[in-house]
This record gives sequence, structure tokens and C-alpha cells, in this order.
Amino acid sequence: MPSPSLTHAPLARAEATLRQGARFLAAGLYAEPLQARTPILGRYRTKVIGNGFRELDRFLNVLVDEVAIATGRSPSPAERNTANKLRALLTGSRRPDGEHARLRALGRARDCLFHCSGMVTRGDVAGSPWLTVGWADAPDRAGPLKQFPVGEQLIITADDVADVCDFYLSIASRLTKPGSGSAAQPT
Repeated sequence: MPSPSLTHAPLARAEATLRQGARFLAAGLYAEPLQARTPILGRYRTKVIGNGFRELDRFLNVLVDEVAIATGRSPSPAERNTANKLRALLTGSRRPDGEHARLRALGRARDCLFHCSGMVTRGDVAGSPWLTVGWADAPDRAGPLKQFPVGEQLIITADDVADVCDFYLSIASRLTKPGSGSAAQPT
């Protein structure tokens, strides 16, 4: 299977959109990094961050379809779960599917932030006392993903948001850059 070509205009647009969205969210929702920064506080903060994560996920969903088209595979526009869509695209590639669990955890965190104002009301699965989120607790961002107990407030920092944005950017790079181990590399 050929590598994806960024000369495929919709693929180039999808990648650019994801990259712009991730940079915008990582910069604290400012188009220009040097703008005076007034943080989003109060009850809307979690909703804005959750919505930003939802937008990044949607941008990645579209990018996965465009990579499929650019590499001669069938897109899956009806598949709304980006983690599952990416896994399907990566099937048959030589690179492991390490993104699936993190994308699923980000989906749960996103829902908690947006719908529950960051209050952890349920765990990863029915009866679980913990919600796993899509960012690590360690300062170097290595190690296992952070967990919050049910009944506690999900705390997310600007560094956590930037880490999530970097994660989406890294997926975009792997999917669109020839020779980077993308899904489109021949097996």
C-alpha cells in the first residue's frame, strides 16, 4: 500500500485543521501565544476543555478517513469512535496499536469534563472505582495514565492539556509522514 500523499488536498486540509486546533488548545485557546492571557475559570472551564478535546477527536476522526482514502482503503465515515477507527486503519501495519487505550481514556475524561463539570461520577467500566484519563501524572509524562476516584473532582492543568494536544499531533505525524511508521506503510 502506498504512503499517504499530502498532495491529496482533503488529507492536507484535515491534517492542517488538526494541527491548528491542537496548537490553539495547547496555547490556552489563544491564536497568538503572546496575547494577554486571562484563564478560563469557573464552571465553564471544564466544559471548554472537554469541548476542545471533543473537537480534537473529531479532527482526528476525519484525518483517519482521509488517510484511508489517500492510501486506497475504504473510509469509515459512519464509525464515530475514533479509537476504533484508528485501530481499524492500523490493522495490518507493523506498528503496534498503542493509541487505542489512551484515546478511549481521553473519551471518558472528555465526557466527564463536558457533561459532569469534571466531577467523576463513574469509573472506566461499570462498578470501577477509578476513572483513567488520557494523560500521565509524572512530570516527564512517562508512565501509566492518571486515575481519579469516583466522587472526586477531575483536575486538569495547562500542562495536561498541552500533553493531550501533543499526543494528537504525534498521531497526525505518524499517519501522514512517509517513512514514519504510519498506517499507510506497506506490511
